[in-house]
Amino acid sequence: MASTDPAPSRDRGVVTPIEMMFVLVFVLVALVFLGFVGRLHAAGVQVTNTSQAAARAASMASDAVEGQRLAEEAIAGSTLVGRCRSVPSPELTWEASPSGTWQGGSVTVTVRCSVPNGELSGVWTPGDRTISASDTQPIDRYQR
Repeated sequence: MASTDPAPSRDRGVVTPIEMMFVLVFVLVALVFLGFVGRLHAAGVQVTNTSQAAARAASMASDAVEGQRLAEEAIAGSTLVGRCRSVPSPELTWEASPSGTWQGGSVTVTVRCSVPNGELSGVWTPGDRTISASDTQPIDRYQR
């Protein structure tokens, strides 16, 4: 007696939704990563701009003490204050002019900012990133 059962099914099932879930997870992870990298770059640009502004303000001062004060004021007035965990303070170093005075030398201001990773990624992430930038400006020798 011959079997009346139809031929065995070669149906492989529905695989596409499972593969699409892997693609969806990959796309979501890639978007979070790209957002993190973009925000990290934006924070780096802010730190660089703030260090340039602080160095320029310090170069307009008549001495190193006033230069430190003006650099701190430039940082306090920047948009960097809202991004960092605490208000960054500038590290000011200067090279004397050939005559050994402040006027005619150069001033370098370094700014460091500690940014929470969660703010950079847009999702909860532990830890901080420290971003630093420095800028050197000449001090006007004919000032004051």
